[in-house]
Amino acid sequence: MQGAERFPRSARLLRPTEFRRVFSCRTVRQNRLFRIHLAPPVPSELSAGAGETPSARIGLAIARRAIRHAHDRNRIKRMARETFRQRRGRILPGDYVVTANPAAVTASPSELRAALDHLWQSLELK
Repeated sequence: MQGAERFPRSARLLRPTEFRRVFSCRTVRQNRLFRIHLAPPVPSELSAGAGETPSARIGLAIARRAIRHAHDRNRIKRMARETFRQRRGRILPGDYVVTANPAAVTASPSELRAALDHLWQSLELK
């Protein structure tokens, strides 16, 4: 994999406090299948040392209440991670949490990818 397309641990939201911060910002992009909550990078990320620039990070919150079966939740999370990984270098720096609507269960893989691509495209650097 090329450098920008890798999915290192630093590209993921891992702590509950990170998820709470994103949800508290109340900035959302959504379509029929997905909702992406977004928050600007935290100040410590803006002053990244050693020549690092702040980048996009993703968290996945696919609720069992919305998507009942584990295999469906896993399929949706896999697609969200993959589309994010491919576009990470072009997306605005910040933290993103992806949630799925119940309609995502019946969507085909191509519909899932198209819906996610449309949302990520709206968040790309201009």
